[in-house]
Amino acid sequence: MGSETHELKAIKCAACGGDLVKSYRMEYDDEDEENVRVPLARCAACGAEYDRSTPDYYRFFADDFTYDRDVTLFRLGARGTVKGVEYEIIGRIRYQEEEEWDKTTWDEWFAVSSDGGHHYIVMEEGRVHFFREYTPHSIDLESDPGAILFEGRRISRDGGFTGRIVYAEGELPWTPDIGEPATMYDFKKDGVKYSIEQSEGEVSVTRGEEVPFQDIVEAFGSEEDRELYRATVRARKGYARKAMAYTVAAIAALVLAAGGCFSTSPVEGAMKNGVVVSENVPVVEGTERMYRSEVVYGPFSLNEGNRLYGARVSINRSVQNFNLEWQSFRLLLVPEERLIRRLAPPFTRAGLAGLFEEVDAFADPLECYTLSGDFWDEEGYDDGYWHESDVAAEDDFLLEKAGTYYAYLELASQKPRLVSSVEVSFERVKSYRYFMIAMIVFAVLALVNRTLSRTYNKMPYRMS
Repeated sequence: MGSETHELKAIKCAACGGDLVKSYRMEYDDEDEENVRVPLARCAACGAEYDRSTPDYYRFFADDFTYDRDVTLFRLGARGTVKGVEYEIIGRIRYQEEEEWDKTTWDEWFAVSSDGGHHYIVMEEGRVHFFREYTPHSIDLESDPGAILFEGRRISRDGGFTGRIVYAEGELPWTPDIGEPATMYDFKKDGVKYSIEQSEGEVSVTRGEEVPFQDIVEAFGSEEDRELYRATVRARKGYARKAMAYTVAAIAALVLAAGGCFSTSPVEGAMKNGVVVSENVPVVEGTERMYRSEVVYGPFSLNEGNRLYGARVSINRSVQNFNLEWQSFRLLLVPEERLIRRLAPPFTRAGLAGLFEEVDAFADPLECYTLSGDFWDEEGYDDGYWHESDVAAEDDFLLEKAGTYYAYLELASQKPRLVSSVEVSFERVKSYRYFMIAMIVFAVLALVNRTLSRTYNKMPYRMS
């Protein structure tokens, strides 16, 4: 246990009359699954501790639970008409949930109505309920220690919670004490909200009806409250319209993306006229021995500039099986004009071999696009036998200029392999990727605006 900065309060220790100071102890929070610091009041003289289960705790920490008591729509003496009945607010009680060490308070306003009724107006989580005392047809608090039997329904006691009074003002049916506890059970039956409040020697039942927030503002709010409410409603409607527009745009982008996925056309002749530059040449890198092969395919035509194309490199297992081994590749897409600039036709095996041996040293790149990756096939045992492989790689790229192209394919493998077992293909694709990005952006904007359409609030207190 440790102590915060000592702050003397007027509340004295019930055991010895000493001064109480702010302190804390560590408790394990099952919900957060971690230790948390729980505040308490401690006597500086005798060390007695007062936690959330004692009235002295709530008297000592009174300022922490009441600092925002004036930030409210309701006021003592306020009068308003709701559904044709006039109400006057004459009292107020503020509760703190005992199990919570953070501030978890709610107010119950006591009102009398022109029809002679007594009501509790509760505003919680931005919703307002009018509760009135209710006499149930049947209620049994004794026969079942784990539940309350209410008009044929079983209300589990596990759903109850303890509320402690931390503030009271005005006229009330009884004189409350700060820290006074009451066990409460809130539940719905047949769509109606009920509350059972059980304190020492007394049980009360109230039945509540939710009242639209607009009716409450019109009845009890000031002119400033009404203007802020109207501004909030206008803003929420604006966000709702934006959310709908962004949702429609996201759906449209998704449809276009789906259309793009199914709107492809292959490029013919990408693997024609292949010139095998080298095949299964043994090389050693470090301590690893491998086999290197090179092939140049083309010419073939990519006849649409500023267009999205797809490139795919894959192993054809029907040509040569691929089992428990690896192979890496690098694909270079070379414009014919750049190739001719460095190597005069006809393109012979020897000329291509010399050119591509130096390709990485060129100041100006020979290729306009590169795709590289690895193929592999593995097996093993963990909890059981497994066998996995990856024998294809693909990527999209934007071709800036239409024209005639060649494809240079460089391979390195663990075992000697046929060059013809690796296939290269190109296809024209629609820009589905950009539509997918647009869809995600629109979806996020729709979600943000939908959230704001429900939560945006210019009022100083929460509204539903």
